Amino acid sequence: RHCNDRHKTCYRDRQAAHRTFDLTELQRDANKKYAYSAKETLAILQNLYEIHKVVTYPRTDSRYIPDDVVPTLPERLRSVMVEDYKPLAAELRSRPLQTKYLVNAAKVTDHHALLPTEEPVELWRLTGPERNIYDLIVRRFLAVLLPPFEYEEVALTLEVEGETLHARGKAVLSPGWRAA
Repeated sequence: RHCNDRHKTCYRDRQAAHRTFDLTELQRDANKKYAYSAKETLAILQNLYEIHKVVTYPRTDSRYIPDDVVPTLPERLRSVMVEDYKPLAAELRSRPLQTKYLVNAAKVTDHHALLPTEEPVELWRLTGPERNIYDLIVRRFLAVLLPPFEYEEVALTLEVEGETLHARGKAVLSPGWRAA
């Protein structure tokens, strides 16, 4: 929908989720959010992979998965159905999965994107930093399977006593992936 008149313009838009993580992108986000160095993030990620077995191979440069990983997605969703992740994971398990932003075998090199494994997680066993990194990975995994974020943006221009006033606003139509 599009509206346009002399004083008001509005439009609807949608925004897809960010792609799943590769190692570099995870290191950037972990640094922004938690001030972890790249080396610290990798060490934490190695623990999640080797000790806890709750994330896939960490040293990946791919942000996609191949088609043969798609049948494992429901089990991966089941494995993260704990605490804050449970409502979204349950919602995603109850409907056909939208994998359009996740699957692209041509862009997968030696290892696919970072994902939670099918191993059920016991969050209480994770250290604070491990929990932080696991949280980033799971939320991104859930987000990429959710529909796009949809919103309507409105811009308004008014003239009052010779002064021009501008206002801008955004109304959420559907939270989509931002729910994650």
